Amino acid sequence: MKDQRSLLHRVFEADLALREAQAEFFTTGTDEQRLEALEVAIDAAWDDPNPEESTARLMRAAALLGELSGPRACQLLLRLLDHEEPEVRLPAGEALQDLAYARYAEVARAIEKLIDAGDALNALAEVPYILAEIGEPGGVKLCLRLLRHPSAEVVAAAIESLANLGDGSIIKQIEPLLKDGRTVALDDDPEAEEALIADLAAEAIEHLRALNP
Repeated sequence: MKDQRSLLHRVFEADLALREAQAEFFTTGTDEQRLEALEVAIDAAWDDPNPEESTARLMRAAALLGELSGPRACQLLLRLLDHEEPEVRLPAGEALQDLAYARYAEVARAIEKLIDAGDALNALAEVPYILAEIGEPGGVKLCLRLLRHPSAEVVAAAIESLANLGDGSIIKQIEPLLKDGRTVALDDDPEAEEALIADLAAEAIEHLRALNP
């Protein structure tokens, strides 16, 4: 039976090998070649029948994409943000948020294209929270577009994020949702308590009026 010291040594060796491999990945070739390799790897991992291995590889891909930039990197991160597994969406969202702090216009253009397509529901329900965290004024316009999305979950995320962005001038655009009888779960748990879109809209309006007397 192996002792803990030898097992710990293996952990340290594996960590060193990972850091060295990542350093070589970023110092060999071009960014376009790196993005091409990552896209191929994401395709393969997405279809991997082993869910644990698939999740682990996609999480690693998200972390690596966080070191890159450009439209293709944004597109791949948004694709990962649309994954069914929250463990994949989390590092993708964090990487996209970090990229947006440095290159907001680039990320905003990618989000606009995602909204135009309209079918990446997991990503579209995550995007408003990223926009609210960044706090750029342009995020308000993007969230307002999502108020008209057919998915109640996307609309709920947009309402909450608009409240957090604090722009009182958009209250009139939230008001039509005061009659929206759709319900959404308050978190990812299907057993979680549900809320009416109308109630979320009312709370957002009250919050925005308090911020903008």
